[in-house]
Amino acid sequence: MDKKDLLARISSANGTDDFFTLCKDIYLLLVEQPSEKRSETLAWFFQAAEEHYFAKKGKNPPSDDLSERLKSYACKYRQLVHGLVGAFSLGGYAENLYYGKLWDGIEALLSDATEEEKGYCYYTIACNNLTPYYNLPIGLKVSRNRFGEIIVNIQPSIRKLEFAIRLSRNQTTELTSRVLHLLEDLDDLEQKSVLLVYLLKLWGDKVIEDSKKSSDIAQTARAQSETSKTVSVNEIETFQIASSQNESEAIEAIAEFQYPSLNGDEYSFALIKSGEVVYLTDQGKTLEQLDRIFDLKEPVVIKYLVAILKQYGAIKKGDEIIFEIKNWNGNISEDENEDLKRGKLSLFSCVSFMLNMKIFYV
Repeated sequence: MDKKDLLARISSANGTDDFFTLCKDIYLLLVEQPSEKRSETLAWFFQAAEEHYFAKKGKNPPSDDLSERLKSYACKYRQLVHGLVGAFSLGGYAENLYYGKLWDGIEALLSDATEEEKGYCYYTIACNNLTPYYNLPIGLKVSRNRFGEIIVNIQPSIRKLEFAIRLSRNQTTELTSRVLHLLEDLDDLEQKSVLLVYLLKLWGDKVIEDSKKSSDIAQTARAQSETSKTVSVNEIETFQIASSQNESEAIEAIAEFQYPSLNGDEYSFALIKSGEVVYLTDQGKTLEQLDRIFDLKEPVVIKYLVAILKQYGAIKKGDEIIFEIKNWNGNISEDENEDLKRGKLSLFSCVSFMLNMKIFYV
């Protein structure tokens, strides 16, 4: 099976059943390939799927049999796979390295999964809105103080931008062409980036204001908000009890592992030994960040956090998110310690998913 044959099958796929079979087959092909070729094959497959399968209209829905299997696999693997995609997409990796990490992650975390279940994982990656992956330049990061300084310096451009939004009404091309002229008058990338941030805020406020004009939309939003706040008493109590635990045993720091920044904050996991227990901890960074965005006592927030912890096998201990290394062999090299490697991937995916929780909370 070569790329020409695969491309023909992708192009002729009529619906979910055909494409799901392709995802199983691509996994079997990858297993047979040398490691240095897998990343290239995965990158090509997802790009071809985007151009020749997902772009089609009128695709057939899954058969009843496949639909039931997909539901079963989704309960076990969907959030985990999306967590891996979200975590590695933040790393700024070259495309081949990114797809190699996805392969390694799935193989490490799902070593006991069947071939069809792993095929489902690649099907889920293909359907993720971050696929195909592109290696974009590292984005500009501006501190809060610096952001405020730039806002003051570009006030004339901001006033013109606000006027352009009022003037353009519903003509978005008219607005964006004026914005391009405003950007040309600014001095550097920092100023241009801040003006675009301000544009997004103004446009978001405009969308919210427009939506409020529709009573039907407002009523639906209120109903959804009330429904989403339903959470069991046990989940709230478990989360709060875990927050108040305070172990007195002496702890030993074994190692520290640096990760790419998440939501603009530097992350490192500590490997800790407490008595006979060895675990990885985010050192309280995740809840510290989430507390800036959400009310961590809200039932709906607890509901999502508990669900994510369960999905990745992590635990809340005080303000820390931890992952216990069950079979600790004393080796801090993940190449020689499969349980440590699996733990690092699980905890990184877990906290990444939590930090992106706003996509389904708001």
